[in-house]
Amino acid sequence: MSPQIFPDYDALCRAVAARIAQIVRAKPDAVLGLATGNTPLGVYDELIRLHREENLDFSGVRTFNLDEYFPISSDAPQSYHRFMREKLFDAINISPENWHVPEGRARSREEISADCAAYEAAIENAGGLDFQLLGIGRNGHIGFNEPGSAQDTRTRLVQLDSTTRHDAAAEFFGLENVPARAISMGIGTILEAREIVLMASGEGKAAIVREALEGKITSKVPASFLREHPNASFCLARDAASLLSSLPHSWRQNDADLSDFGVARRVVIDAALEHGLTLSEVTAQHLAPADAEAMGASFDDVRAQTEADLRARCDDEAHLPRGQRIVCLSPHPDDDVICCGATLEKMAARGNTVFVAYGVSGANAVRDQDVLSLLRARDARMISYLESELSPDKSLDEAIFAVRAAIFERESGAPDAPTLRSLKRLVREGEAAQACRKMGATPLFLDLPFYGDGAHRLSVGVEDVAKMRAMLDEVQPDLVLLTGEKNDPHGTHRQCEITFETAARERGASFKTWHYRGAWDDYALGEGDYFSIFDRAAMERKIDLILDHASQLDAMFPGTQSGQFWERARDRNRANARGLQTLGILPPSRSFDPIYAEVFRISD
Repeated sequence: MSPQIFPDYDALCRAVAARIAQIVRAKPDAVLGLATGNTPLGVYDELIRLHREENLDFSGVRTFNLDEYFPISSDAPQSYHRFMREKLFDAINISPENWHVPEGRARSREEISADCAAYEAAIENAGGLDFQLLGIGRNGHIGFNEPGSAQDTRTRLVQLDSTTRHDAAAEFFGLENVPARAISMGIGTILEAREIVLMASGEGKAAIVREALEGKITSKVPASFLREHPNASFCLARDAASLLSSLPHSWRQNDADLSDFGVARRVVIDAALEHGLTLSEVTAQHLAPADAEAMGASFDDVRAQTEADLRARCDDEAHLPRGQRIVCLSPHPDDDVICCGATLEKMAARGNTVFVAYGVSGANAVRDQDVLSLLRARDARMISYLESELSPDKSLDEAIFAVRAAIFERESGAPDAPTLRSLKRLVREGEAAQACRKMGATPLFLDLPFYGDGAHRLSVGVEDVAKMRAMLDEVQPDLVLLTGEKNDPHGTHRQCEITFETAARERGASFKTWHYRGAWDDYALGEGDYFSIFDRAAMERKIDLILDHASQLDAMFPGTQSGQFWERARDRNRANARGLQTLGILPPSRSFDPIYAEVFRISD
């Protein structure tokens, strides 16, 4: 099975949505199997666009979702019934009687067994699944078919794996609130679909994608069973395919155009890194035979050009502006310092006017104990806020008691009361403002409405775009720094990007844009347009900026990676510089005096 590789998440989602649209247009009463989670969100956004702008008609379509937590109310914030309504069904013209999600309400085992059999019968009566959309869990699950699930299983009550429950802890406001069980369509049911597409994006999925595609076909990795299906496809964003031995690099294809310097330079860089050689040491013999033949006599020229090109990309004077207005759009109130804190500090030092626009409040990631601690310390921002909201018949002590009661009396898994949520927003804003002062930047808090209230996350709307556009009108930037990573656990980065792109299109003004990464992954050396090099002292200042976000130490939503965010930033920045040192672009450094690099992609 050869996977289909796409350059990024957006391209992946457009392609999968286009295939679904093709099926629906060819068969208006198509039966679709649908998935939940972050991975298919971009597909659903594109299907909504196709419905609104190209009249894609869902009136005759029938859908069956893979799974649902158990026990859970269909109106609970974490329910997949609610997820599907909010993310897709409410925005298209599908009939309510035509979409189906397994029932999660509490009931007896006998009732569950009967309902599962009825779910199977409903799929069969609809004519079977024409198309099944899947994601893949870090443990290789498809649906909630956890490792150990048999190939012939049907819809049933299942026990959730510890990895699955940990990954869901953020949505449930703590691991202790995540249901231990779920109802899931079986592997046998899935494999009966006439066409199956499994999607994956993000470097966090790369290891399990490799195991599913290149390891043994085994119940230990349920997704591996798809390799035995006659019409199943693995559709992968490039980062999710990065560990595949058969396709280690998307630019290494049989039809790659090595006369294009951009392609050839990546081949040369890759060959040097694979063999641990500087660019001056690598020869045509270190390339794959097909690459060497295609490059031919031009290899020495390409190698020399590549070395000169990389050196130019490390030049601050050639890339860092002076006297300009710069805004960094930081989806959360710490992405800026984690990903590009050292470079923002450089920009401020060069006489630029630097702003950081924070997309969402980040209140979801603040623990109750942080609010309680700050209230005990009579934090000025919190006290000022509570005093401003006091009714004439209420004292400050009563307001503080009400916040405590909202915490201690809240039902398990329930969202925060409005006042508590506002206090959590102030925690993040105070931390971000302190870090900005140290960098020499001005913070702007957009508080975009799509972030919701902790229970409901919304699609990007008119108000989000209006706030983003107002920020651009106020700042009048010459340069905008945007996140280039879509791998955050809840899709906030992508929604901020959609908001920005819509506002920028409407505004029509021109400015340069840079893209940064670093919180969840980083650009490969061959992808970087500018390498911002800095020393140990600057790294220590960057770590200090990250530590200013004290509420994010031992973060609630660390994703699938280990280590604190400051450790990830340090290690990624060091790895970037080591790669450049390996290539001979940067001089060697002592272990006690290392150098670091932040990587950016640039577009005009």
